[in-house]
Amino acid sequence: MEIVADDVVQGRVAEVRDFGAFVWLEDGRKGLIHISEISDDYVKDIHNRIKPNQRVKVKVLSVKDDGRIELSLKQADGLDYTKAPRQEREHDHEPATEYLGEPPNINFLENESSGGEFDIMLKRYKRQSEENLLDNKRGIERKRAGGDKKKAKRRRGR
Repeated sequence: MEIVADDVVQGRVAEVRDFGAFVWLEDGRKGLIHISEISDDYVKDIHNRIKPNQRVKVKVLSVKDDGRIELSLKQADGLDYTKAPRQEREHDHEPATEYLGEPPNINFLENESSGGEFDIMLKRYKRQSEENLLDNKRGIERKRAGGDKKKAKRRRGR
């Protein structure tokens, strides 16, 4: 079952943090509900709204290239499932997997073609790191040259 943006699916809350909740989806992947997507009302303490192992109906906002899945609880309210929960599907004869906050058993050695994905992620990380180092270096050089001081002197002189 492939999950794409705008799907409404069922999941189980794996972990609740101050900034949001991680949810195990039925396909075995984990997504994040940001605290701003919990409710239309102001959420001061997320722990009062959502608990670990709670079943939730969520809307998939986006699936990023790096595998991150952004979810929304408030946008799923009042919508019908686009992919019915596992126990309600007619063609499934196996019981629903209970996640209970633990990841499903996945054999990572089964698919050796995933090595290319790692290389892509590593290249992306290296490129981003180099860009950050270059930005930091430029900022330091600008400060050494007194770029900010000249502007401040001009402002004071007016």
